[in-house]
Amino acid sequence: MPISLLIVGHANTGKTSLIRTMIRDHGFGDIQNYSGTTRHVEKIALTLNQVPVLDLIDTPGFEDSIGLWMTRSAPSYKTLTPDQWLTNVTQDAALQADFDQEFKILNQLKQCDIILYVIDLRQAPLGKYLDELSILACANKPIVPILNFCDAEHNHEQAWRQCLAERQLHAHVRYDTVAFYLADERKLYQTLQSLAPDHYNTLQALMKQREQDAEQRLQSAQDALARMLVHCATSQYICQAQTPTNKETQQFENSIRQQEQAFIAQCLTLYDFRDQDVALNDLALQEGQWQQDLFDTNTLKSWGINTGTSAVTGAAIGAGIDILSAGLTLGTATTLGAILGAGVQTGRSFKTTLLNKLRKRSVLALTPNSLTALMWRGCQLISHLHHRGHAAQQAYRGEAETMVNTKEVARLEKLFRRLLQRTEWHQQQLLPNHPLITELQQEIEHAIPNDAKAD
Repeated sequence: MPISLLIVGHANTGKTSLIRTMIRDHGFGDIQNYSGTTRHVEKIALTLNQVPVLDLIDTPGFEDSIGLWMTRSAPSYKTLTPDQWLTNVTQDAALQADFDQEFKILNQLKQCDIILYVIDLRQAPLGKYLDELSILACANKPIVPILNFCDAEHNHEQAWRQCLAERQLHAHVRYDTVAFYLADERKLYQTLQSLAPDHYNTLQALMKQREQDAEQRLQSAQDALARMLVHCATSQYICQAQTPTNKETQQFENSIRQQEQAFIAQCLTLYDFRDQDVALNDLALQEGQWQQDLFDTNTLKSWGINTGTSAVTGAAIGAGIDILSAGLTLGTATTLGAILGAGVQTGRSFKTTLLNKLRKRSVLALTPNSLTALMWRGCQLISHLHHRGHAAQQAYRGEAETMVNTKEVARLEKLFRRLLQRTEWHQQQLLPNHPLITELQQEIEHAIPNDAKAD
């Protein structure tokens, strides 16, 4: 049998959001920015290998706990034990209309195994909240306080901790449904293990599976970012003249933005969020003509010109290249010949650049700076979604500033300059098995803050 968890708390404290975050489903229940959204009891199971492990029961919020707790001192109830009061008060038809929402909670108390009491730390521990705890204690069931909205700028966590300690509720758990951390969820499962020891191994397996799922989501998002960056780095737009038109420039920019939007859509699907949860501003691209330093050693090496054989072979046709170039020096033509003689793959990579240079056509491509900006934006998005709880209502618009230093900028610029030359990789479905790709993947992992990993 699964463990039955009753999710209770005052109206609008984030009970439904807690369930959404636990099950990673944005569609469960209804969440609004006003009180009393949940008006009835809902249940959903958290499964492991399609077997229910936890039954999560969502309830309406307490609305008049003060009035309900006052009945405890009424003559007809005063002499009863807490458990007897709880049983008798739910059978009092005269109170049904006055405490309709509270009765929906009370009727579930006898059936559950553990109570999760959700606390909005933005609110001080007022009397009505303390009465709610007193009412729940009458059920003689374990109560686990869930501290929500922990990252709110002004919260009352310390006051709540003291208040809970006075009621012997020391096993509280920080579980923010806006700013989610896997370590907090692990603490919740560990607390449940201590309260339900017969389910210890099952909960341990569930916790391990949740962590593996989180790691897989993170890895899949990082792989999607690497594919997007390689595609954008190897994208070229061939213009019809030496100077690009505004239309040509816009078409190229839009193609890059479409790639970023496709990446964002992949990430939203991975983390089960909606399109409206991310609203990044358009990236200001830095376009420019495709330029390559033909005499740069690293450039030549990236094309496979590592032996004297290739250079000699190319030199043999250098004069022919010089005639075709109609303006390039013989030395440059000899270098071009060396490139063409370096091998089939090298020739394919350089062919577009060479031919369009001779035809006096511009070729638009991203600069390393634009690619660096794309990577930062992607890493920040992944980090945000990895920590975004399903109670978050504000769309993510990206960070205004990045946290990279000059050395990182220089390292990324060097990496992207080399990737820009790998036009033969454009639109490949699978990333090539190449040291450049490994280096890019490592840079992406390095750029995501450590706390964005599976904690």
